[in-house]
Amino acid sequence: MIGRYLFTFVIGMALAFAVLTAWSWPLRASIIVLTLGGVGVVLALIQFALDLMGARSGSPARSGRVLDTPQVESGSRWGNLEAWGWIIAFYLAIHVIGFMAAAPLFTFAYAKVYGARWGVALALSAIAWGFLYGIFEKTFHVPWPEPLLKILL
Repeated sequence: MIGRYLFTFVIGMALAFAVLTAWSWPLRASIIVLTLGGVGVVLALIQFALDLMGARSGSPARSGRVLDTPQVESGSRWGNLEAWGWIIAFYLAIHVIGFMAAAPLFTFAYAKVYGARWGVALALSAIAWGFLYGIFEKTFHVPWPEPLLKILL
C-alpha cells in the first residue's frame, strides 16, 4: 500500500520540479512544460488525495479493470516483417520524395492495401496532407530536408 503513495508522490514531485524549472524560461520554450506539467501536478494531487481517502475509509483497494486486448492472430504469414516493411518503405519514401509527398502517398497505399474503398483512401490522404500542411508547414514553419528526387533533378 505504501508503494502506491510513494509512486504518486514521486511522479507528482518530478512534475512539480519540471514546472518550477520551466517557470524561469522564456514563454515559447516553457509553454508545453508548464501546461502538461501543471496538469500532471493537479492529477497527481487528486490521485494522492483519492489514495488517502481510500486508506482512511478502511475500504479495501479496488482492483482496476483489466483492459488487456485479446491476442490477435496476424492475417499474414509474414507477421512483424510486414509491419517493418511498411515502416522502412515510409522512411525511404520520406528521403526520396520528401515528407509532404510521402505521408499522403503512404496513407493512400496503406488504406488501399488493407481494403479501404477509393473514396475513403483519397479522403484519408487529403486529411493527412491538409493536417501536415496546415500544422507543420503554415503554423510551425518546419524546415523539411530536401528530398533526394529534387536533388537529382
